[in-house]
This record gives sequence, C-alpha cells and structure tokens, in this order.
Amino acid sequence: MKEMLPELLTMMAPGKPLRKGLDRIMDANLGVLMFFVEDAQKYIDTNVIQLGFKIDIDFESEKLYELAKMDGAIVLNRDGSRILYANVQLNTDSSIPSSETGMRHRTAHKLAIQSQKLVIAVSKRRSTISAFYGKEKYELLSEAVLFSRLNQEITIAQRYKQNFYELIEVLNSEESSNTVSLYDVSEIISKGLLTVRITQRSEIYLKEMGDLAGSAYLEHREILSTVPKVLGAIIIDYTASVPEFDSCEEALSMFDSIKTENLLDLFLIAQRLGYKKDSDEGLKETILTPRAFRLLYSTKLPQTSIKTIIGKYENLTNLLNVSLDELSAIGGIGKRKARIITSALMRKKMQNEFEGGSYQ
Repeated sequence: MKEMLPELLTMMAPGKPLRKGLDRIMDANLGVLMFFVEDAQKYIDTNVIQLGFKIDIDFESEKLYELAKMDGAIVLNRDGSRILYANVQLNTDSSIPSSETGMRHRTAHKLAIQSQKLVIAVSKRRSTISAFYGKEKYELLSEAVLFSRLNQEITIAQRYKQNFYELIEVLNSEESSNTVSLYDVSEIISKGLLTVRITQRSEIYLKEMGDLAGSAYLEHREILSTVPKVLGAIIIDYTASVPEFDSCEEALSMFDSIKTENLLDLFLIAQRLGYKKDSDEGLKETILTPRAFRLLYSTKLPQTSIKTIIGKYENLTNLLNVSLDELSAIGGIGKRKARIITSALMRKKMQNEFEGGSYQ
C-alpha cells in the first residue's frame, strides 16, 4: 500500500468528489462497502461479485450517497470515476484470516488481500472510513483532525529548522576560530535530521488534505528543498573519511537506519560520522577542520570541480592560502571558476577577521 498510498489519498482528499460522497454517507450515519476494480467481469465470473444492479455511470457524490442507502456493496472502476454496480454481494475466500471486527470491515480486509485491489469500508457504528489495500489498512482522518496534526507537525519542523540555522551561525563563527568540535557538528546534524524527518512525516497528512493543505504545503516543500542540501554539505565536510556521494542530499542516507527517536543521541551521530566517543568531554575535545565542501557548494560550481579542489587541498585551512593563479592552473578549473572560488574564500577570510579568528 505504501506505493499506492499517495494516489489513494489524492482520490480521497477533502474536497474531492469521492471524499464528498463518503462524508455525506458518514453525516447520514450510513455504512457502505466499496470495491474498486477495472475488470469487474472477472470477479463476476468467479462469483466474488454476485447479484446487484449494473449501473455503469459517471461518478457523482450524490449518486454514491443514494446508492449507499441500499444494503449491498458498490463496485467502482479503479480511479473511482465511474460507478459500475450497486447493491452487490461480495464473496471472499473463507480461508483468508482477518482480525477485523464487524462484517463490512472483515469483508473489506479479506477482499483486499484476495484481490490486491482497493476496498473502502465506512462504519455506521464507529463513524470511520477505512481503506484496505492488500494486507494494509489506512484509516482516513476527519478534516479537523488532519488540519490539527498537519499544523502540529509543520510547527515542530519549523522550530527545529530555526534551531538548525541558529547552530549553523555558531558553526560559521567556530570555523573562523578553528574551534569546531565533534559535539557541535553532531548537534547540528541531529537538529537537521530531525527537521527533515518531521517534515517528511507530515507528508501523509498533506496527501490526505489535498488542495486544502494550503501554506503548509509550501512550508513543507521549502524545508525539503533547502535543509537537506545544507545538512548534506555539513555531513560531507566533517565525516572522518572522504565520502562518495553524487549529491549533498545523498549524504543523509548515512543516518537512514537510525530511528527518529534516536536522532538526539549525539554519540550515535558521531559514530556514523566515523568517530567513536563515549563521553561529552570526548565529543567536545575532538576538534575538526571542515573540508570546505559547504563553502565551495555555496558557489554553485559543478560537483566535479568541488571534488577536484578538495582532493588537492584537503581542507579549508589549506584552501584559504591558495592564490587565484594556483587555482586557475588546476585542470578543469580555469580562471572563471577560480575567480568564483577566490571570491568565496575572500568572504570567508573577511568573516575570520571580523570574528577575530585565524586559520593560520
């Protein structure tokens, strides 16, 4: 269902015709069982679909509501754009187990497993809308609950994002004085990863809200289009050994296996970076020098050029002492790129002077 979920949630998002019909059924305290198939005749021939009336009309929420007043199930095409049959009996394989209670939900669960198609059950008693696909089940939330959860997730993500960028300002200052500790780097990466994870977690609510998500969608997109790039550049700058990634965002994959609730563990973050420390003192006393990847990445030069520069000079300390002519002489760099790099280095030197630090 994970692959199908975005498509299914888009179909059933608030304001969509299908959701309007489901909400009307709920408001009228009715129940309904809906089976979504493109090849209905196949299931008629195998007696999965029995009895009922052939409808074969374009979908309208009002029609769905009226047909739900009958006892039987409703059969629709795959995308829910046409109502094919109504008042049908759905027969499932008795050998398929189900932990669902209630006739509709048990039938929906077993039929979804048997057919590997979408089946929706609206419960009159529990006032819930449940979508079954294969062995998976997803319970649709009310519009009010969706808004509440979506706003909560986005608000939390915004707080972590603010904290992340505040820590980067501290990192910039510490880079100027050559006092960046493993503790500082691990904390920044922790906050960045939490920002990304929480924002990604809100995606399920965005899909279910559809067009009603509004500004929350814009904030979601803004975070995921900026934070992973900056975070990835920091990861590449401070790993113990030079990592091989085609893009900054790929660097986040180093932490994929860490559960979200464990991302506050700075020792675990440091371990994934390649450092084994078992105390706060160990983290704070380990001083790191950036490779200059983040600085060079900000110039928007090709990644191949950035890798060439870092491969030759290794870190920011060495790079700050390189002249324009030296950079221009490197194969694949040339004067234009060398000027861009020199400008970035000059800004960094000016920051060093302002902060009173030095890389000498």
